[in-house]
Amino acid sequence: MAKQATDFDRWVKVAAKSDRTDNPLNIPYDIAVREAVVAAAFVKKYWEPEGDRPGLKRVKSRLPASSSEELLSIVHAVQEAQTRLLLIVDPAVADLGERARFVVDELESALEFLLDDDVAEPADTQLARIKEFHAQDGQRSSALSQALRDYAGLAESLKDRLVEADEAFDVRVIAEARKLAEDLQRRALEAAPEAGASAAATTIRNQLLRLMVERVGAIRKAAAHVFRRHPEIAREVTSAYERRRRAAARRDKARKAAEAGQANGKPAEANGKPTAAPAPATPAPATS
Repeated sequence: MAKQATDFDRWVKVAAKSDRTDNPLNIPYDIAVREAVVAAAFVKKYWEPEGDRPGLKRVKSRLPASSSEELLSIVHAVQEAQTRLLLIVDPAVADLGERARFVVDELESALEFLLDDDVAEPADTQLARIKEFHAQDGQRSSALSQALRDYAGLAESLKDRLVEADEAFDVRVIAEARKLAEDLQRRALEAAPEAGASAAATTIRNQLLRLMVERVGAIRKAAAHVFRRHPEIAREVTSAYERRRRAAARRDKARKAAEAGQANGKPAEANGKPTAAPAPATPAPATS
């Protein structure tokens, strides 16, 4: 504990050198932390060369051997700062947040599995909208409370099908989601953080996040250079979340283009090129 406290204070001092105090994340907090841990493990895994495969060791003047351990230490400091902030501004999340995020993940996974059946139905659109709406949710109780309600509502309407698709799905998680949502909302209304303490804790958390993001960025740049002839390796340290988001955006753009084309009486486009117009239908024989 003493060492963790020492490391926390050390990284707070390093991070404070930045003039920026805004939140640098453009992805959810939990995912950013997970990706930082992945980046730290990547450095350790690919530090030494092996056979024809180069190692990150060759750029040690830009990426020291200590990068992996330092990044993990920074991640722990970020998590400590996040906990301290939540205890001030949103204590309900400090107590209930972990379980709430677990329940959201359980419902989202079950719904995705059920609806990933190549059959278009209104529930597909509902799930897509819920996921898009909550994609940038932070750690606050208000966001978690709404996510719990949204996923629980859709899961309730599909309860029988969820059990049919996965016999291990526990329908009690739907009721738990609703109760957690109510508890988070009630306790958030009871909390009244002191403005000065909240601002100071937010600044520390954001500066540590920026330090973490910068270290992850440095690792990704080094990986892109060193493993430029091994794209499958470089890909391991890129953001899977960003890849999924870009892919979803491309699919959404293609869908909207297709819908717009159909509405205008034009053939849908594929890969930016118009598809061939369908052959005219043969008129049905007249009936008397």
